[in-house]
Amino acid sequence: MRKLRWMALTLAVAAWGADKTPPWERPQARVQWGEDLYREHCAVCHDVEQDQKKTRKLGPSLNRLFKNEKLPLTGGKPSREYVEVKVKFGGQLMPPFIKKMNDAEIAALVAFLETK
Repeated sequence: MRKLRWMALTLAVAAWGADKTPPWERPQARVQWGEDLYREHCAVCHDVEQDQKKTRKLGPSLNRLFKNEKLPLTGGKPSREYVEVKVKFGGQLMPPFIKKMNDAEIAALVAFLETK
């Protein structure tokens, strides 16, 4: 999966051309990168296509995470900062991903979740 992500990033850099914004900072490329990261690290436990009542995954559904008034387990208001910290350091059942993903990858993952 990482090899595919780097290939896509390499192609994006090659197509950089007139636009001087780095490809990984472009919104569409960042969301795609986040989706790849979600599939690699999160999809086994979290669903983004179905709500909590329909999913059979171990973790809470992330469907409409930022559109909901409350987070699925804590009941707090969803914020980008909270989700990034939760991904980095984990939770009760969730493992920490601080050693598996860097800050840019976590930001891309959250950017993807914001689109769901």
